[in-house]
Amino acid sequence: MSTDKFFYEIPVLSSVANNMYNLASTTPNDQWIDYYSFKAIPVPVNYMVDSWWRKLYDLHPFKAGILRMEENSYYDWHVDTNRGVGLNLLLNNWDASHCLFDGNPNTRNKKQLSKDAIEEHDLLDEFRVTSKFTELKYKPNTYYLFNVQEAHSVYNFSGTRYLLTLEFFKNKDELNYNQLVEEIKQGKWIEQQLKKEQNDT
Repeated sequence: MSTDKFFYEIPVLSSVANNMYNLASTTPNDQWIDYYSFKAIPVPVNYMVDSWWRKLYDLHPFKAGILRMEENSYYDWHVDTNRGVGLNLLLNNWDASHCLFDGNPNTRNKKQLSKDAIEEHDLLDEFRVTSKFTELKYKPNTYYLFNVQEAHSVYNFSGTRYLLTLEFFKNKDELNYNQLVEEIKQGKWIEQQLKKEQNDT
């Protein structure tokens, strides 16, 4: 099964992932702020960031932060309300946490429909308690474009999980996942790094 509709691996390894992890793991608790169901710290765009950030920021301004997720916790199935795409780099816990996508198109709506509405639309068979999922198996030092308009969930089994994420200021009507995937393929904001990789091989 193709995973491209859910996530897309950025073909350039991060050179600052360890620095980001050190920032997260050494930041005192009182400096973490509430962000949805997570704790978060902001990362300035001019911090020790990967070189292609500036070009991407010029095209699509964003804010960056690190999200903290405690052990034995989960982020329930959902589709993001306003965002069309995210860009993530998992900093640790590659084997202890799992990020899942649900390919069932009704998952995005099932929490918004009442039982009467489901019966009215004859959808009871669609809202079963089992379904197939696709896992985004994060690799170290690797960024992924993340289709936040597909239902997704995260489970963290042990240790504190740290995720670097870029949140674009444009909403889902202005910027979407497929658009950024196409920009990567065209080398719009990682062209120099791709050329360097080709020259090194």
